Amino acid sequence: MVESKTAGQATLDEIEARVPSSLHPVLEAAFKYRKQIVAGVAAIILAAAAYAAYSGYAARTLAEAQSQLGVIVIEASGQDRLDRLETLLGTAPSSAKAAVLSELAQSAMKLEDWDKAANAWSRLAGVADKEMKIVARLGEAKCLLLAGRADEALTNLKSLAGMVPTGFAAPVYRQLALAAEKAGDTAQALQAYRRLAGEQVSDKPFIDHKIAQLEAN
Repeated sequence: MVESKTAGQATLDEIEARVPSSLHPVLEAAFKYRKQIVAGVAAIILAAAAYAAYSGYAARTLAEAQSQLGVIVIEASGQDRLDRLETLLGTAPSSAKAAVLSELAQSAMKLEDWDKAANAWSRLAGVADKEMKIVARLGEAKCLLLAGRADEALTNLKSLAGMVPTGFAAPVYRQLALAAEKAGDTAQALQAYRRLAGEQVSDKPFIDHKIAQLEAN
């Protein structure tokens, strides 16, 4: 006696009758593991929903941080601005930290808090991209120099000079020359001024004077 087919098997047979025989193994596997497939799809849907929820939360958090930054810039000044920016930095999402650090560095420079400004520029260099990273490293070196930490500024600038693109060569070598002079490294200062003399600078007579002065020492 032939055993009657289940409804599921009958459905599979009907589908197989309508498709090429080469696809039958695929259909049979899908039919056999349909529960696992459904579970897998459900897991993907749940993951997508969780990601969407997180993305929405991240967007709201970023918008809130940007709004708070705008309020601080408009309302606060002096030490109050600096304090509020540092507080915001502690809660801002990673996508907003660069903007907060940039404002923090500039605000600290206005207060001549060179150490705090150097730290903010350094942290900004760690999260910034491309040109902004170079600007941040120049800012850090400038503040280190003003803080009397010429040796640290010189070390940073020597590292930066080895990788700087053409458009930033003049400001980097100018800072390098100044830092080297402050650090007492005449040879490095002379090398930087010579490199600077080859760039398009508006004060070339002064650069030539510095080269002659250092060569005479």
